[in-house]
Formats: sequence, C-alpha cells, structure tokens
Amino acid sequence: MNERLKAIRKSLSLSQESFGKKLGVTGTAISRIEIGNRAVTEQMVLAICREFNVREEWLRNGSGEMFLDFTEDEFAKAAATLSNDAFVRSLIVEYWKLDDDSKKLFQDFIHRLSDNMRGQE
Repeated sequence: MNERLKAIRKSLSLSQESFGKKLGVTGTAISRIEIGNRAVTEQMVLAICREFNVREEWLRNGSGEMFLDFTEDEFAKAAATLSNDAFVRSLIVEYWKLDDDSKKLFQDFIHRLSDNMRGQE
C-alpha cells in the first residue's frame, strides 16, 4: 500500500508535506509510510479516499482504477474551488467532458497559442 500511496501523491503532483497536510499528518509521516517504515492506518485509508477521490479497493489491493469518476455536478463543485471566475469554471468543466483525442487537440491548440503569444512579445 505504501507504493500506491506514493503513486497517488505523484499523480497529483503533491509534495509529501502538501499531501500530509491535507490528511492532518506531517510530510515526515508520509515519507515513513512511502518507504515502508510506518503502516497506513485504517483512518488514513479512509481520509485518503475521501480527500483525494481514490477508490478504496485500489488503495488496499491495487485492483481497478486509482480514482473514482466524478459526476458532472461533483466536478463543477470541484472546479468552483479552483477559481471564482465563471468562465474559468466553465472551461474546466467543458474540458473534462472531452474525449482523450479532443483533449489532445485542445492542448495542442493552447500550446500553439502560447508559443505565438511569446513570439509577439
């Protein structure tokens, strides 16, 4: 389970300190868990699943997908925590609805736009 905890943290691009803070523990505690010097408590399993939308079955035994799927309403609520700007929230939600190919096209467009803007400076 220690490797799966580390995989969650890495996939979210969080430091051990940031990850631990969201769970009410120190970065040192997360480090000890990740290297196998400390066990993951039952309370921490539940906190990880709740805080990071992780599938409990995956955390406990590695089966299935790492993360639970959000409903559109849940995703909209999560997007609202990222920005007060209605346009940005809508952009996040609409991006989430795209299939993988469309997301790639959108990312490529944004990269080209960014490169063009830098070229004009």
